[in-house]
Amino acid sequence: MSEAKTAPVARLVANDPRADSGRREIAVTAEAIAIDRCVGGVRMRLSLPTRSFRGVVLALQQGARGLFYRVALVHADPDLDVALAEADNEKDAARDWLAWARFFRLPRLTRGVRGGEAVVESRFGGIRAGTVHPRRRGWPLKARRSAISARRKAGMLGRVLPVFRDEREIICYE
Repeated sequence: MSEAKTAPVARLVANDPRADSGRREIAVTAEAIAIDRCVGGVRMRLSLPTRSFRGVVLALQQGARGLFYRVALVHADPDLDVALAEADNEKDAARDWLAWARFFRLPRLTRGVRGGEAVVESRFGGIRAGTVHPRRRGWPLKARRSAISARRKAGMLGRVLPVFRDEREIICYE
């Protein structure tokens, strides 16, 4: 059985200092992010499921043009972060932030400028950014014993079973 491939929702081009051409191409779908680049003459394609990303971050960045907002997918490996949108306006950035977080079904995160005066406030365009809780993985009661196992009595730790040596085992097949 072959799965039907979905068409990319967006195709992005980002700077990549390690790539031969200095750029990488990114194809975005709801299920996966595909990153294409060429390093040392070898073409690579990384396909990462969206569930491997921590969330969609709204970051206040300091650049040559001043302060601006960046919406990005954040991964545990910073080299795999994907910038989705940039805006000078807080409301446009907040709208993109909400839309991408809903699209990927990932938590919304915020980040500010470290060491500078700019700090991301907890309000963006009327949207309140609360505490982010990690996504639940698996069944929360998995470590518990089943109902049948819970009804069984625990064995006695001090009881030692006798061991018989040099005897023949008698087996009856009737």
